[in-house]
Amino acid sequence: MTEIDEPKLIKIDDWVFRVKEGQSTKQIKLMLLLHGYLGNENVMWILTNPLPASYTFLAPRAPLQMGENQFSWHKLGMRWPDLDIYQQLIADLLHRIDSWSAKMNIPSPKLDIMGFSQGAVVAYAMALLYPERIGRIAALAGFIPRSWKSHLQPEVLKDRKFFVAHGTRDLTVPIIRAHQAVSWLKKSGADVTFCESDIEHKLSADCFKGLGKFFTDDGLPPANESDDS
Repeated sequence: MTEIDEPKLIKIDDWVFRVKEGQSTKQIKLMLLLHGYLGNENVMWILTNPLPASYTFLAPRAPLQMGENQFSWHKLGMRWPDLDIYQQLIADLLHRIDSWSAKMNIPSPKLDIMGFSQGAVVAYAMALLYPERIGRIAALAGFIPRSWKSHLQPEVLKDRKFFVAHGTRDLTVPIIRAHQAVSWLKKSGADVTFCESDIEHKLSADCFKGLGKFFTDDGLPPANESDDS
């Protein structure tokens, strides 16, 4: 990656992000990259390689520091937090994205989201709590907490596009949790693409290709085929 392509480290209010602006002037779309537990704003970029270069990517650092360069979206306990715990977290995140977008003269359309593990759970929360702000969602090695099932309403999720990828040998988030999420989403009317691979808590090569297709099937070329004019 050349220096000009390197995602820039910025602060929006008191929140650390890395941002990479879209290369195309024809159509700019925003994508939010949500890292997993103990990750940071630097770890999701490899997953953007098959995605359209017209995307402007925003990778926030989760707010709770757990160790050196290790962060979490919230505290973890014996029971996963209820959905309402995410309300203020997501509102604060969207406020900063809107503030940055306004300064950059970028309209604030629906955000596409890619989340990994804990970040995938946050992505699901965003889709449920702020459906008017969210477009396509990629949930990688994540799950929907059982206590959220009552919030999976057809009027919120009908025709919403999800890409769900999971490994059959994932010991961090067992594959049954992905099967439950896919079943719940489909019963709520969502349009779900599911990629399952014989892999652990990461994204397989096949699902990596599927991820690229999921975000390019609206006619936008992948990054290595983009028009940079």
